[in-house]
Amino acid sequence: MSNTIDHDNAERLAGLLSILAAASDDEADAVPIDTLDGYMTALICGPVVASPIQAMDALFGDSWPAVLEEREAVDEFMEALHLRWNEIAEALDPETLLENQDAMQLEPLITEFDEATKAELLASGVLREDQLSDLPEMGVMWAEGFMQAVDDFEDAWYVHEDDSEPGQMLDTLLLAVAVLAMPDGPQRQRYIQDSYEPEDEVTQDVLLDDALFSVQDLRLFWLQFDPGAKH
Repeated sequence: MSNTIDHDNAERLAGLLSILAAASDDEADAVPIDTLDGYMTALICGPVVASPIQAMDALFGDSWPAVLEEREAVDEFMEALHLRWNEIAEALDPETLLENQDAMQLEPLITEFDEATKAELLASGVLREDQLSDLPEMGVMWAEGFMQAVDDFEDAWYVHEDDSEPGQMLDTLLLAVAVLAMPDGPQRQRYIQDSYEPEDEVTQDVLLDDALFSVQDLRLFWLQFDPGAKH
């Protein structure tokens, strides 16, 4: 995997997002950096011309800048947000992907919930004490953000007939991402049985790696099957 993350910038972005989380309705679910990262990744690899502002508006509503303005943090936030957007775009550069399609280029921002992270999330207001037992597995929130972007722009994503070659290919690639967020049950187990050998040890890490390769393939898919898409 290539090193595409400026970790200091990622921490800065997460800290600024925590300001939005602290200011949100107590009943509303906080949006973690994982979900934003997944949403932006879908915008970049998909068939629509988009910007990181569209991701923010979709996930936080269009009044989110006002919260940051109160802290005089808008410029800092926009700088951090665009830097991360550019990192994702660079990782999904088609020329780089085509040069070596077996290489992992994409490095997502995914929270690992160790004890220190749990304490930090509680202190920042991103999580409540009663939510600790419900923390998702690795990659779930990222995949949820990705699939939300697909749903939000479904008219652009689902332009191929279901039984066509590109339609079936698209479904296969998206399912590899969606399975990350599936609860353990018949649907997830059926996917694993259909996609892996019986002797394979299919962990969440394995599913995450395969999901990231599918996202890279999606970037190339839209170049091949949608000439009107952005290049």
